[in-house]
Amino acid sequence: MTSTRRRPATIASALATATRDIRRAVHAADPACAPDLVTLRDAGWQLTQLPSVLSDLVTLVAEHTGHHTEHADQVRRVDGEPAADQLARACRDLAALRRALDTAHTAARGYYTAVSHLAPAHTPPRLTPEQPHEQRPEF
Repeated sequence: MTSTRRRPATIASALATATRDIRRAVHAADPACAPDLVTLRDAGWQLTQLPSVLSDLVTLVAEHTGHHTEHADQVRRVDGEPAADQLARACRDLAALRRALDTAHTAARGYYTAVSHLAPAHTPPRLTPEQPHEQRPEF
């Protein structure tokens, strides 16, 4: 293969790097310090993108695994037994993962939509009884 996009080692390396970066960001975040709504909306958008990209990755891994199922007689389990059952299970698990990612994508879209409809509340100035009527702000 000449395309680096489809090389499994490159994909595995990119996935490992992304996992490390996300883990670092999560551990560095202070749960007591809530970000503003714009930041939450931006995070929501990225959450909608992540399951979609991971689903594409699962599809690619399924294609690669499928190549091995076409020649199952040339693949063995580590104990030397035929690998057809293991390959079939791997394919079923990838299909289940793809469905779970589709569900995650739907939930992320729902979150993003909900957060996108939020804005900081405008807090009117407090009226005090001491303010004359002329100085009170109009609403």
